[in-house]
Amino acid sequence: MPSSGTLPPLPIELAPKAQDAADSGERRFTIRLSLAVLALNLFIGALVGVVIKMGYDQQRQQAISEAQNLSSVLRSHMGGIIAKIDLTLLTVADEIARQERTGGIDAAQMEELLRRHDSRLPETLGLRVVDAKGIIRFGVTGIKAPLTSVADHPHFARLRGNDESGLIISPPILGRAAKVWMITLARRLTHQDGSFAGVVHVALPINRLVEAFAAISTGSKGAISLWNDAPAMIARVPDLGEPEGIFLSPPLPSPPLREIINGNLESGTYIGQSGSDNIWRTHSAHRIGTLPLWIAVGLADDDTMADWRLQARILAGAAILFALGSVAAAFMIRRNWRTRHRSASAIEEAHIQTEEARRRLELILGSAGEGICGVDPQGRITFMNPAARRMLGWGDNEGIGLNLHDEVHHHRADGSDFPAVACPVWQTLHDGNVRHVPRDVHWRRDGTPIPVEFTTAPIIQNGQVVGAVTLFRDIARRIRAETEAARNLAVTSAMSNILRHSLEDRRLEEILRDALVEILCLPWLNVEERGAIFLADPETKSLRMVAEHNMMPSVVRACSTIDMGHCLCGIAAERRAPVFASHMDERHQTRVPGMHEHGHYCIPIMNGADVLGVLNAYVGHGHQWQKEEERFLAMVADTLAGVIRRKQIEQTLKDSEELSKTLLNATIDGALLLDPDGRVLAANEAMAARFAKTPELMAGNVLFDFLPPHLGASRRVQFDRVLADKTPFHSQDERDGAVFDNRIYPVQDGDGGIRRVAVFSRDITQQRAAQQAIEKALADLARSNAELEQFAYVASHDLREPLRAITGHLQLLQRLAKDKLDDYALESLIFAVDGARRMDALIRDLLDYSRIGHADREMETLELGAVIADALANLSATIADSGATVTTLTPMPHAHGNRMELIRLFQNLIGNALKYSASNRPPVVEVSASARENAWDISIHDNGIGIAPENFERIFMIFQRLHGREKYEGTGIGLAVCRKIVDRHGGAIRVESEPDLGSTFTVTLPAVSGE
Repeated sequence: MPSSGTLPPLPIELAPKAQDAADSGERRFTIRLSLAVLALNLFIGALVGVVIKMGYDQQRQQAISEAQNLSSVLRSHMGGIIAKIDLTLLTVADEIARQERTGGIDAAQMEELLRRHDSRLPETLGLRVVDAKGIIRFGVTGIKAPLTSVADHPHFARLRGNDESGLIISPPILGRAAKVWMITLARRLTHQDGSFAGVVHVALPINRLVEAFAAISTGSKGAISLWNDAPAMIARVPDLGEPEGIFLSPPLPSPPLREIINGNLESGTYIGQSGSDNIWRTHSAHRIGTLPLWIAVGLADDDTMADWRLQARILAGAAILFALGSVAAAFMIRRNWRTRHRSASAIEEAHIQTEEARRRLELILGSAGEGICGVDPQGRITFMNPAARRMLGWGDNEGIGLNLHDEVHHHRADGSDFPAVACPVWQTLHDGNVRHVPRDVHWRRDGTPIPVEFTTAPIIQNGQVVGAVTLFRDIARRIRAETEAARNLAVTSAMSNILRHSLEDRRLEEILRDALVEILCLPWLNVEERGAIFLADPETKSLRMVAEHNMMPSVVRACSTIDMGHCLCGIAAERRAPVFASHMDERHQTRVPGMHEHGHYCIPIMNGADVLGVLNAYVGHGHQWQKEEERFLAMVADTLAGVIRRKQIEQTLKDSEELSKTLLNATIDGALLLDPDGRVLAANEAMAARFAKTPELMAGNVLFDFLPPHLGASRRVQFDRVLADKTPFHSQDERDGAVFDNRIYPVQDGDGGIRRVAVFSRDITQQRAAQQAIEKALADLARSNAELEQFAYVASHDLREPLRAITGHLQLLQRLAKDKLDDYALESLIFAVDGARRMDALIRDLLDYSRIGHADREMETLELGAVIADALANLSATIADSGATVTTLTPMPHAHGNRMELIRLFQNLIGNALKYSASNRPPVVEVSASARENAWDISIHDNGIGIAPENFERIFMIFQRLHGREKYEGTGIGLAVCRKIVDRHGGAIRVESEPDLGSTFTVTLPAVSGE
C-alpha cells in the first residue's frame, strides 16, 4: 500500500486523459489570462477614452463659451455704435424738420450741428444731408462733395420709395468723396406735407470695421465676419486676399449660418466648415439688435482643439503601448505557465511588465493638462497627476493616503463648512454614478481658493465600486471672461434702456430719473446708489435739480438750485470738466445737518461747447478715483446730452404743433386733409361744426358720406378729377340757404404721386349777400352819377344861355346908354356885366370839375416831360406877359394816366405859380422829379407870395379863396380840380410854403413798371 504523503503513478492507459486535462487546464488558464488582459486593457482604454472624451467636451465647451462671449461683446459694441449713429441721424432729421417749419434751413447752423455731432462719431467718415434729388447739400468740412449725386445709391432709392423706413443700412459701396469702401447708415427726411425731402446719412468705412475686428484675438485661424440679411458678407477678419478686404465675389454662408440669418434668429452656435475657406470652426452668431446684421465669430479647431489633440494622441499612444505590453506579458505568462520550472521567472517577468504598465499609466496621467486624482472607497488619495499637484500646490510625493475631501474640498466658496456626505466624490463612491460639477472651489495647500469645474467617475470591479477618479480644471480665466462679458452686457443693457426711455412719450424729468436709476444700480459700478441730475439754465447761470435717487429730502431742498461755480456740481459746469472728491472737502459748500460723509463724481453734460447739465454720483468716504469709472460716467453723460437735446427739440416741435393747431382752429374757414380714398385724416373745429361733429369723430370716415347723396356724388367726381389732373379745383356750394366757397388742392409727394388732398371751405353766405348789396348800390350810384352828370350838363347849359343873353343885353345897353346915364347908373351897369361874366366862368369851371374822372377818358402810359411841355405851351402868353422864368430841373419820368387831365393838372399848378407872384420880383418856377419807393414825386416850386400853414388844407377845397377878386381873379376851384385829378390817378398832392418865400406843390404818382 502506498504511503499517505505521495500520489500513486498514473496507469499507462490513463495518460491520454491526463494530457486532455492538462490541455483543458491550459485552455482555461489561457482564457482567463486573455480575459484578464482584455479587461485590463478595456479598463485602461475606457479610462483613457473617458479622459479624452472629458477633455474634448471641456475644450469644445470652452471654445463655444469663448466664441459666444466674443460674439456677444462684438454685438454689444456694434449695437452701441449703430444706436449712437441712429440717435444722431434722428437728431439731425428732427433739427432739419424744425428749421423747415420755422422758415427754412440755416446753412451755418446746419453745418455747426453736423460738425458737433460728427465729433461724437469717430468711427464714421462724416454726416451728410442729401436733398430729394440726391445732391449732397450739407456735410462735415473735408467730407462733403458739393453737388455730388447719390441718387443711384441703394439706400437713397429705398428711402425715397418708402416713407415708413427706419434706419437703412446699405450694402458695401465705394464712396465718391472719400474713395473708400463703406456701408451707409441713413434715415429719411420728410417735408411737412409728408413728401420725400432727402436723406441724412453717415458712412461707416469697412476698413474701420476690419480694424475693430482685428483687435479681437481669435487665434491663428480664427475669423470674425459681419453679414447682412441678403445674406452677404460685409467685412471679415482675416480678409480673403482681395483689395481693401472688399469681396468682389462674396463667399456664400455655410448652411447653419444661412438658417440663422434667413430665420431672423437672435443668435446661434454651431460647429462646421466655414463657407469662405472650408476651415472647421466653432461658430457663434448674434444678431445686432433688431438690425438686419449678424456678427459671426469662428474659433478654428486647429487653435482651440490643438492641446486636446496633442493630449489625445499622447494618451492613445500610451494606451496602445500599454495594450501591446499587456499582450506581450500575457503571452509570456502563458508560455511560462506551460513550463513550470520557469514559473518564478515568468512571475518576475509579469511583475516587470506590470510595473512597466504602471509607469506607462503614470505617463498617461502625467501628460494630461487637467488635474486627475484617484481615491479608494474611503476617499483616500491613491494617485494624483502632476497637473493636479501644480494646481493644488502640493509636492511630488505629497498627498497619497490623505482624505481628498478633508484636504481640498472642506469648505464651500463662501467659506462655510462642506460636509463630506454632500461631496459629489463621496456620493459617487456610494452610488456609482458619474457626476459633473460646472463650478465649485478647491483649496490649495496655502489655503487660497481655486475655482474649478470637475467630473468624478466610479472605478468598478466585479460590480463593486472600488474607487473613483476625479478630473478637475482651473476655470479662473473663464470666470474672468464671463464676468467681463456680463459687465459689458449690463452696460449695454443699461445704455439701451436709457435710449429706450428717451423714445417714450414722457416728461424729460421722468426719463432722466429712470436713466439715473439704471446707472446707479449697476452692480459692478463701485458708487453709492444715490445721485442726481441737474439741468442748466443759461439765463440765470444756475443748475436746477430735475432727477434724484435715494437722496435725503433736506439735501434735495438745499441743492434744488445751484449757482454756476458754486459747490462741486457748479464747479464742474463752470469748468466744463469732471470734478471728483473722495470726501467732503472745502469745495463741498452746501451742507445740511445729518449729512453722512461721502464723495462725488460730478460729470458735466455737454452739447458741444454748451453745458446742458451735470450728472452727480455719490461715492463712499475715502473712495479712490478710478479712470474707468469716470470714463463710463462721461459716456453716460454724453448719452444723456443726446437725450436732453432730443427732448428739448421734441418739446419745441410739440409747442410748434400746438401753435399750428391753435392757428388752424382760430380761422373761421373749414379745413380738411384727406387721403386719395376721400377718408378724413384731419379736420379743424370750424369744419367739424358744420357737420355737428368733433374733429376726432370725423377722422377716419369718408367725407362724402357726410354730404347729401346727390351732393356727395358730384363732389366725388370733382375729387377724382383733382386726383387725375393733379391740379387745384375751385367750386361753390349753395344748399339750405348757405353758400360755401370750396378749394381743393392736391398734395404731391417727391415722386409726383398724390398722397394727400387739402380742402378749404369758407362760408360766404353773408359775403355773397353783402356783395350783391354792394353791386346794387354801385349800380344805383352809377345811375345816380349819370343822372347828376346829365343834370349838371343840362343845368350848366341852360344856365349859361340866359347868362349870355343877360350879358349881351347889358353890354348893348352899356354902349347905347353910355352918354345918357349918370356915373352911379353906369357903374352899376358895369358891375352887372362883370357879375354875369363871373357867373358864366363859375358854371363852366363847375362843369369841368364834375367831368374829371369820366369813364370814357382813356388812360395810357405817358411821358410827363411831354405833358408838362404841353401845359407850358398853353401858358406861353401868360409866361411872356409876366416875364416869368419856368425851368425843368430834372428829366421827367413816365406815368399812367389821362393826357388831358394831367395837362390840366400841371397847367393849373404852374398857372397858380404865375398868378400869385410877388409884386417886387419876377416869377421863377422850377419843376423837378425825384424817385421814391414805387412812386415819383413831381415838385413845382415858385418864389411867389406863399401860403400860411393853417391854409394848406383849405386851398384844396372847392370855392375856397384866400384873396379878394379885385386882387387875384379866379373861381376858387383850380386846386380842387388838381386834387381830384391826382386822386383819380392813384396819387397824392401836398404843399410846403412860407408867406413871402414862395411855395412848393408836390404831386406823387405811382411809378410805371420798369422805372
